[in-house]
Amino acid sequence: MSQPAADSSDSEWDIDRDADAGHISIPGPSASKGELLETLKALQVHMQKLQEENRAIKEENKTLHAEKPKQKRRADAHDELSVHEDIISIYARKYGMMIEMFPSSDLLNKCLPDSPTPFDSTERYRAASTQESSFVDELYHHFPKSLHKVMESSYFSDLVMKCIPDARANEIKKLHGVAGDIFDLPSKYFTNTSYDRANVPKIQQLLGVTSSSNLTYKTFPPVLFPNLKEDKSLKTIFGNWELLAQVLKASLQGIMSLHQASSGGGAHTNSMKWSVRQVMPGSIAWAAVIAIFLLSPDTEFSSTGIGKRSTISYKELFFNYKKVLVTKWNTKRIIQIVTNINHFIFKAARPLTLDSAGHEDHTDAIDRALVVLDMESSDDESDASKSAANAADSECALESISQPGLSTHLCTTEVPPVPIVNNIDISVGPGTGDSKEAPDVVQESISSAAMAAEVPRDSEPEPSSRWKQAKPRGRKAAANITPASGTVNRATQSRK
Repeated sequence: MSQPAADSSDSEWDIDRDADAGHISIPGPSASKGELLETLKALQVHMQKLQEENRAIKEENKTLHAEKPKQKRRADAHDELSVHEDIISIYARKYGMMIEMFPSSDLLNKCLPDSPTPFDSTERYRAASTQESSFVDELYHHFPKSLHKVMESSYFSDLVMKCIPDARANEIKKLHGVAGDIFDLPSKYFTNTSYDRANVPKIQQLLGVTSSSNLTYKTFPPVLFPNLKEDKSLKTIFGNWELLAQVLKASLQGIMSLHQASSGGGAHTNSMKWSVRQVMPGSIAWAAVIAIFLLSPDTEFSSTGIGKRSTISYKELFFNYKKVLVTKWNTKRIIQIVTNINHFIFKAARPLTLDSAGHEDHTDAIDRALVVLDMESSDDESDASKSAANAADSECALESISQPGLSTHLCTTEVPPVPIVNNIDISVGPGTGDSKEAPDVVQESISSAAMAAEVPRDSEPEPSSRWKQAKPRGRKAAANITPASGTVNRATQSRK
């Protein structure tokens, strides 16, 4: 009975030793001398193997130690870039909403050319080369000089391409909660992102869809026109400025700003973090695209810029909208739209009154819009010439009043109320709402220099050449500032 117990004990002893000796069985106390010698030899061989492995490990450690400084240098380079992560993120989010909704990752790492096409030039869309050049010019004007060296790295482009869709998704999530108020429709259409909006007649009317069986979306849907009525001539495109202003205000100053009298926004709103005080072509185009997306049957904004359900090319819409706005930024109608949007969001100036008046082929639609705005611009110049002539006649009449013996009775036409932008008279003469100086006053919107510095002050982008030329005329226009006391400006005095 005692022998089996001893065998059991020996077996347990062998199991315990197996784990420690690398599968070499250690005999128990009852083992013979021959068994012990065999085990000793096996242990000696195993020891030699362990010593060889130890030498190999030491050699490997020497190699790793020699390479350690190189790894440290690579880590230091990454740390140098990561120091700028916060400021790049801030500017990237602002860039995605105010400047470029769908930037090209290939162009984000391009060096700034010696003589780039100005981003606010009408030549911007003349050819593919000028588009690329102006894109880079606008990019370097937006991001501060302290980041220009970093911008050539893949770290910069990767971070920008990550921040823009993340920020856009966050804004869309907020807008879903107030879209019902913006479009004056039941909120359930938007708070539930999976709602079947394709079968809501009112929504389809806003998008210009005429057949429920064939959902063909237009480049310029009725939602972008005054009174939600499509203008075939495209003369009043973007005339539904209040809807676009609501989208931008909710995104820049928070959704609560739509229901509050104050327009300043809180400390954590985008307008405060980014120091945004006026809109730009990119931001208006962004609002138009987001408005169309909210009405569409798409449940998420794809990073490709193509709606999964609607197949709407949001990327192409943004390009076309921004093209029209940049090219015709100084026309009378666009100036009125920009002024009204700025007033609605920032209370920057009194609003101006606007005159009411399958995808479509994008090229034809854009060309029609540009031609109409060109014709309107020519009419503005003609009106300005007539106003100058009227002003000259008034000056002669005033001189005749000062002559003794002549009649002091002067027949004058009634002067309509003068539209004011930041308390600056943008009228040239009686009967016009246009001015040669008005574009310079409003042009702050398109220039990246007009964007106040966010981080830090000394890292502001240099102003564009067009903005520098506009400054003297801006100061001249400032002479017409109307004080709060109600005293008239020079133009009004000359009429009197």
